[in-house]
Amino acid sequence: MELHWSLILFTSFVAWCAGAFSTQAYLALRGKGDKIQLISWIASAILLVVGGVAVFTHLQHWERIFNGFGHLTSGITQEFIAIVVIAVIALIYLVMIKRNDGKVPAWVAGLAIVASVVMVVVTGHSYMMEARPAWNNIVWILSLVGAACILGPATIAAICAFKGEDEALSVLDPVIIGGSVLNAIASVAALLSVGMAKAVEVGYYYDLTHPMKDITATYSGLNVFAGDSALFSIAGVIIVGAIAPIACAVLGKKTGNWKVFGTTAAACAFIGALCLRAVFYLAGISIFNFY
Repeated sequence: MELHWSLILFTSFVAWCAGAFSTQAYLALRGKGDKIQLISWIASAILLVVGGVAVFTHLQHWERIFNGFGHLTSGITQEFIAIVVIAVIALIYLVMIKRNDGKVPAWVAGLAIVASVVMVVVTGHSYMMEARPAWNNIVWILSLVGAACILGPATIAAICAFKGEDEALSVLDPVIIGGSVLNAIASVAALLSVGMAKAVEVGYYYDLTHPMKDITATYSGLNVFAGDSALFSIAGVIIVGAIAPIACAVLGKKTGNWKVFGTTAAACAFIGALCLRAVFYLAGISIFNFY
């Protein structure tokens, strides 16, 4: 399947936005990082807008997108609802920042975290379909959650470092390390799931001229460590997207230089997310090719 870069960018930016927004909300719950709340909110909003623009470029007739919103079971409808909900919560969050000089009530911060998680899960779930066996796996949802868990904390840590929020950084240290490990595990699991995808998971189809032969048995997932996907998988996902953020998290905690290592961790994790979504599309062979 060809690479749909519009959707690759959309899903990656959505994960980045959710990670950043939920991380600043986590700091608000801990009573830390008042000085970085507004700039973090702006960064999260920009990430969401960029992701939204990216998804529109995927549509040949973008003005017809509203025709699909009448079906609640549609993935694009569910994504739209999730984005609208988080946008409303984000506006409430902004009002609280302005009204209370950076302090956000616990209930608003809690809603922000929940809405962020839901948006990432809904985005990932909309791509799960039986017609594409390599996609029909919950690990792809977890991979987006894992990306959010490192992209967000690393970005907010860099902002804290530039703003001199040392107390907030001490709270984020374990979050960044844990997020980088979770991202690595989820990313590698998603890669491995591709090779294990089998067409037989969605049923059997028999060639009438050979009634005893299951023609879907010849189908298997993409070999992610060979061919066109090798560069994306080994260099992009494993080395840059998984290992590098862990190294940056450890070095950031050890040196305290989150300006460098926070920024680098976020950049590497984003590249890794893009490469993982590229593998996702390379593996998007439809079972209907056999029918």
